[in-house]
Amino acid sequence: MKNIVMLCTIHELQMSTNDRSSELVKCLEYLITEFKAQESVDVQTVMEEYHKSLRQTVGKDFAMKSGLHWANIGTPEEEQFLTYRYPISFVGYNGILRSDGNAPQMREYGPFENQEARERQMVQNVVAEMENYENGILILGNNHMHSMFGKLRDAGFDVYGFSYL
Repeated sequence: MKNIVMLCTIHELQMSTNDRSSELVKCLEYLITEFKAQESVDVQTVMEEYHKSLRQTVGKDFAMKSGLHWANIGTPEEEQFLTYRYPISFVGYNGILRSDGNAPQMREYGPFENQEARERQMVQNVVAEMENYENGILILGNNHMHSMFGKLRDAGFDVYGFSYL
């Protein structure tokens, strides 16, 4: 069976310019080294939920420096994949409540149907990417951890989940 080592984080930490990016690199190095040593899982590709707003990412830099293949398994900016982006206190907030400059810095989850569509597409992208590989590491947003774990298992992968926040 093919293996996915899933590392979930917050998207801001995926950016190479983030002050904590070196810690995410340490996580990737550790997981790749230890899975090879302990489980005979030799990672061949780094897949990442990537959006152009992230610009250069830790995952892409790491793959290039490590001689691994890198792939974007994220979704395009199309209507069926769009989710609530901004906190309620932001003027561009587009969720169920009206924008409120006095609201706490919280974000609304959803719309659910769009989140599901995004995850189904990401799973299809992972399946396509893994056609040529036996073992991969997948970096994605922490909000996807539980449901993507199940969806990838249902797609026939052995999945190992970790998070770095």
